[in-house]
Amino acid sequence: PTSDNRRHNMRERMPTTNEKGSLSMESTKETRYCAVCNDYASGYHYGVWSCEGCKAFFKRSIQGHNDYMCPATNQCTIDKNRRKSCQACRLRKCYEVGMMKGGIRKDRRGGRMMKQKRQKEEPDSKNGESSTELRAPTVWTSPLVVKHNKKNSPALSLTAEQMVRALLEAEPPIVYSEYDPNRPFNEASMMTLLTSLADRELVHMINWAKRVPGFVDLTLHDQVHLLECAWLEILMIGLVWRSMEHPGKLLFAPNLLLDRS
Repeated sequence: PTSDNRRHNMRERMPTTNEKGSLSMESTKETRYCAVCNDYASGYHYGVWSCEGCKAFFKRSIQGHNDYMCPATNQCTIDKNRRKSCQACRLRKCYEVGMMKGGIRKDRRGGRMMKQKRQKEEPDSKNGESSTELRAPTVWTSPLVVKHNKKNSPALSLTAEQMVRALLEAEPPIVYSEYDPNRPFNEASMMTLLTSLADRELVHMINWAKRVPGFVDLTLHDQVHLLECAWLEILMIGLVWRSMEHPGKLLFAPNLLLDRS
């Protein structure tokens, strides 16, 4: 069907909106999925079908809480299980699937929201500075954004035994590949398996880094910079370590062992 036909059919299935400007799933019998994370959609919010979680996240973001930074490569997978792993990539996907600020009803921009906006702007105008310059980052707030010094770094007071124990406890979980022996295995399917595996390992890597003693004592900029510069090396070291007992082969996952052939 053409795009015009799809829009016409959509209008027939969702003829009315509720008092909050969102379309309820009660207006259609067809199951809908969130365009952002593919979870079950609760309604038509901000121009797309979305779940309550992504609806609330987008609402918070367009109201000012959007100084997000991706700790990886700005290509994180956003789905039902990993939508909270990266706020920056989640917001980017919201815009990619068509979410827009215009989804807020104009009559709801008055009252308390406008009052709060004026209260934020008044101090800025008095000081002659823009709100952008004064606004503090809202991603990874305390205790992550802490200046590094000896007084507030517990990692510096750990004994060697405590450090080793902390590193063992921080060890990420084992990640299995999505390899299916019943499906054809060729170069294209292999690359799909490896990229999906690496993507899930990156999510665990971020959580692992936060548990490494001393990492959270660094500034946010240094945390992001370290992950951006070292993520590939960390993946390679893990691959080499797993493959040491398999000469001539690479153990990408417990269920994915590859050789040159």
